[in-house]
Amino acid sequence: MAVDFDAKLTDLAAEILRDAAQVFDPSETERLIAGFNPVPSGSFAAGATGSFPSVTGSFKAVTGSFPKTTGSFTEAFTGALKALVEDPEKEPEITLRQVFRLPSRLPGVRLLPEPTLGTMARSVRTMAALDALARWLGRDGRLVTPDDELNSADAADACARLGIAPGYLSYLWDYALTAGWFEVVDSEDGGMSWAVIGQTAWRWAEGGDSGALHVWAVVFAAVAARALDVAAMADKGASRRLSLQGQGVVLAIMLFLARRKGLAAREVTELVREGAIGRHPASRAKRAWEAWVRAYGDPARLMLNELGALGAVTLPRTADEPVMLTGLGSWALRELLRHEGIAVPLLAVPSPGMGAADLVALSDSVSDAEFDGVFGPWIRERGPDRAARELLVFAASSAPYGRLAAINLVRRIGVPAHRAWRDAMQRRELRGYARITLSMMADHLPESTLPLLLEPDPNDLTGVALDLLALAEGEDQPDPDVVAAQFAEAVPPGEEGWVFGLMSQSIQPSVARFLTMISTYHPDRQIARDARKAGRAMSKNRRQRMAAHGRAGRAPAHSAGR
Repeated sequence: MAVDFDAKLTDLAAEILRDAAQVFDPSETERLIAGFNPVPSGSFAAGATGSFPSVTGSFKAVTGSFPKTTGSFTEAFTGALKALVEDPEKEPEITLRQVFRLPSRLPGVRLLPEPTLGTMARSVRTMAALDALARWLGRDGRLVTPDDELNSADAADACARLGIAPGYLSYLWDYALTAGWFEVVDSEDGGMSWAVIGQTAWRWAEGGDSGALHVWAVVFAAVAARALDVAAMADKGASRRLSLQGQGVVLAIMLFLARRKGLAAREVTELVREGAIGRHPASRAKRAWEAWVRAYGDPARLMLNELGALGAVTLPRTADEPVMLTGLGSWALRELLRHEGIAVPLLAVPSPGMGAADLVALSDSVSDAEFDGVFGPWIRERGPDRAARELLVFAASSAPYGRLAAINLVRRIGVPAHRAWRDAMQRRELRGYARITLSMMADHLPESTLPLLLEPDPNDLTGVALDLLALAEGEDQPDPDVVAAQFAEAVPPGEEGWVFGLMSQSIQPSVARFLTMISTYHPDRQIARDARKAGRAMSKNRRQRMAAHGRAGRAPAHSAGR
C-alpha cells in the first residue's frame, strides 16, 4: 500500500508543477530555456530563509494516535490527494513536456543510492521545520480562518515554538497546504474549519527511504511552485506588474537541463528577471522590478535560498559560481519528468565491462573528456570488431534516438569496424547508416576488402529518413538547430550530395516527407536547397514511372471490322 501511495505522491508533485506552469505559453518557456543573456548581479551568499536551531524531537511522538482521529493510512484522502484518487484517469490540461517543449528523451543522470538520498531528505532544514510545525499543530489540529490561515495568536505561538521570523511562517504554511502535509477539514455545518495533519506528513512519519524521498519530492514541487507566489502575495501592489508565478518551476527545469555544469548565479537572476518582466520590458516593468529588489531583495535569491534550505541546490558564494542541483533535486526531477512521459536513463557506474546500452546512455550524459576516458578502455576490452558489433546490435533494436547515438559511436571506431558495417547492411534499420559509413571509409579500406557492396539501392536510405522523421514527430515547428544537429549525426558533412541524389530516386513516401522537412527547417541554405531539389526530382521521377506504367498497361485498340 505504501508503494501505491508513493505513486500518488508523484502524481501530486507533478500536478503542483503543472498548475504553476499553466501561466506560460510554450513559445515563451522555449525561448527562456533555449538561451538568455546573463547580466551581473549581486552575491547570493546571504541567507533569506529562517533558521531552525530548536527543531528537534520525533514526529512520531505526536502522530502515534493520529489514525484514531483522522483515519488510517489506507483510508480515503482529503484535499488535493483526494482529487487524484477520485479521478486517476483524468488527463492534465497541459503537461510539463508541452509547456517546456521538452523532447521525449533527455540525457541520463547518475544518482546516489536510495538510502543515502533518504538520509539527506530527512536531514534538511525545511523538512525539519515542517516536522516541527506538525508537532505544534497536534493531533487535534487548529482552527483556521475562511482563507485557511492561522489566527494571529496561533501564528505568533507557532513562530515562537519553531524559532522562526513571523514572515517566514507564511511560506511554511503554504508549502504544507500545497503538499498535503496539512489538510483543511470543515465542520458538518460548514461554520468552522480546522487544519489537521495530512496524509503526506503521515507517510513521512511512517519512515523508510522510499517514503521520505517521495514526500520530499512533493515538498520540492510546492517550494518551486509557490515560494515566489507567497512573496508576491505579501505585497500585492508592488508585485502587480511582476509575473512571479511559476518562475521557480522554470528555474528547476533549467537547472535539470544544465545539471552537468550548473548555472552561474548571475544567470539565475537573469532567468527569473526575464521571466518576471519580459525580455524587452517596458519602463514601468523595469521600475517595478527595481523597486521590488530594493524593498525585498532579488526574487532569484529568495528562490535559491528556499531551494537551498530544502537541500535541492547548492548555493554559490559569488555571482560567477554555479548553482547545481543536489542528488535530491536530480532524483525528484527525474521522477517527475519520467511521470510526464520523458525518458531519463539512469547511468550505470562506468567500467570496461558495461553493456552497449549503458555506454550509449553515458555518451550523451557526461562531458567529452569523461566519456573518452571510458570509451577507449571499453573498445580495448573487446577489440574494435566485437565492440562495433555490440553497438550495432543495440542500434538495430533501439528507438531512433539511441540508434543514432550508437551509430556515431561505431563510426568513431573507424576502419577497423568495416566488417561489422558490411554485415549491418543485412539489417533494414541499419542499412542506410552502413551505406553512408562504408562510402565515407571506402578510400581507406584495404583492396582485398573491395568490392564490399552491391550497387546502391535508392531504398537503402529509407531507414535513415524514418528515424529523422520520428525524432521530429510531434513538433508543430521543429527546432532548426536540432534538425541540423540530428541530420549531421546521420549524414556527416560532405556526404549530403550523393545521399540526396540517391534519395531522389526513391519511391518511398517517408523519404519525400524527410526531404520536405529538411528543405523547410534546416538552417543551412545550401543543404535546404539541395533537399528541395532532390524532392522535386523525386516527384518528377514518380510521375514518369506512373506515366510509363500507364502506357504499359494500356491495351491496343482493335481494328474496325475485325
